[in-house]
Amino acid sequence: MVIPSYIRFWILLAPLAPSIIITIFVLYHLLKNRVLRSAVNNHVIIVLLFVVLVEELTGTVWNIYFFRNNISPLLTPTFCYAWVYLDTVATVSTYILITWAAIERHILIFHSNLLITRKKRLIFHYLPIIFCILYPMTFYFVVFFLVPCDLPLSYTIRQCGRYACILSSPKMGLYDGLVHYVLLAFVTVIFSVSLFLRVLHQKYQTHRRVIWRNYRKMAWQLFLIALLYTVLQLPPMLLYAAYSAGLSRTVGSDYFSNSLFFSFYIVLLTPFACAASLPGLRTKCRDALLFWRRGHTIRPVQVVAVTPANVQQGDGNATGRI
Repeated sequence: MVIPSYIRFWILLAPLAPSIIITIFVLYHLLKNRVLRSAVNNHVIIVLLFVVLVEELTGTVWNIYFFRNNISPLLTPTFCYAWVYLDTVATVSTYILITWAAIERHILIFHSNLLITRKKRLIFHYLPIIFCILYPMTFYFVVFFLVPCDLPLSYTIRQCGRYACILSSPKMGLYDGLVHYVLLAFVTVIFSVSLFLRVLHQKYQTHRRVIWRNYRKMAWQLFLIALLYTVLQLPPMLLYAAYSAGLSRTVGSDYFSNSLFFSFYIVLLTPFACAASLPGLRTKCRDALLFWRRGHTIRPVQVVAVTPANVQQGDGNATGRI
């Protein structure tokens, strides 16, 4: 059974406010600390969170309004084009950034020599992140604003039915946006799984705890985000690939519709995944939540008597605590 619109409204509304708060808090945590801000492995996370915040404040809010009232928030063509453009660009940018994060972790861990100079960092680090943002912005600007669409606006359809222009246009007839999602889902899974296999192999090969600890932090930072993306995006994309291969679209049609809806949660839950993967952030969150207890906590003072017997015995080894 397809989830009714009024239930979809509550499912999206419930986590929206906490997600926005966590997004802002994590961004503040990353940008305030100079060490975290300058860390190369955090750059894609910072950009990802900015894109997520834009989507939460625009497309997600507008979709929530639509599911509640079954009509566009504003009944104007300008708003309809802004809705479909911002919603699509932010969503696709989020997926591409997650995919690039999975690829970049291989560079950071196993090919760090590619980032030792400014020129190499520009080519292998900054330019790919810029591409992840500019490509969807440019591509969908052409698709929605320059390619003509003969379909009339419908304010009772999500995004006023503008996304259907991609499939109805003769110039865009060979393009299907879901193909992008299928490819991104497969690439993310492949690179995420291979990363953990390579990290585990490196751990047992080198037996060096310090190196393994650094690898583990970067791998864990990706793991939660990639897991979220894989669980919510891969199943419907596998079903869509089966449809494209000839499977009847009546098979699992309700599940396909519902699973596409739950892909909204990739944006909503990404800030929580980022917060859980950042070192030291959980402690700050706990301290912020329990600030009222710190001023009223009285800890016992331990007094240690220092004597020669405590400090040194006959064999010359320290035995007491100083």
